[in-house]
Amino acid sequence: MNNNAYSAADSIILALDTSSNTASLAVSRGARLLKSVRAGSNEKHERLWSDIQALLSELTMTIREIDAFAVCVGPGSFTGLRIGMAAVMGFSMPHNKPIIAVTSLEAAAFAARPARLVCSMVSAYRGEFYSQLFSFDGEGVPVPQNDPMISTLETALERVDGASEVVFAGDVASLPDVVLGKSESGAELKRSIKQSDHPLAEDISSIGYVRLTRDEVETAMSVRASYVRQSEAEIKLSLGLLGSKIKRSMKSG
Repeated sequence: MNNNAYSAADSIILALDTSSNTASLAVSRGARLLKSVRAGSNEKHERLWSDIQALLSELTMTIREIDAFAVCVGPGSFTGLRIGMAAVMGFSMPHNKPIIAVTSLEAAAFAARPARLVCSMVSAYRGEFYSQLFSFDGEGVPVPQNDPMISTLETALERVDGASEVVFAGDVASLPDVVLGKSESGAELKRSIKQSDHPLAEDISSIGYVRLTRDEVETAMSVRASYVRQSEAEIKLSLGLLGSKIKRSMKSG
């Protein structure tokens, strides 16, 4: 076992998800989950620090004892992602502690294991979904089979039409008639929906631990969000609908 894998086994990881309607937090020691909580609605992300303090207090820990931070980098709520990522960047920077980036689509796929193929679908609102197809490696970490995409539900399903057996995960539990139907060719399909029964931060923590053992980590300076689509401000910028001062601010950032 290499030294990095050994240290990861004892590392305390704080995992955050602020990408979805309900934020969640999890703390683990190596591969063992210590505690997870649903931290409140998307409108209450401004309470994130107090929610983190409350969770760590229950575990008689402080933020200084956290060895690594696993964070959902999207896709999802633009505002929520920025709050969560800003938090872990601030926690990481003083002592250069590692950050592990996990997408919401990866976390949804991980929660649906065991399966040969998982199609993760996360609501993008306005009748659209983020989607991506995954298999799994020997340690159960999702391996992308295509790029993440934002589209209608029907277009997302077209990308998995060639797969005879697939598990759907994420925000599709209310759409079984559409998701579990027949393929374009009319063939019967082995399809199922697996809905997670625990906070997404738990899956982010689990993936984060494996990536920590592999030294697949980021820093506060290198971690990036996975938006998949442009924000409303970026769209307006591309269309020339923002003032010159705002344009300069976005370009400099």
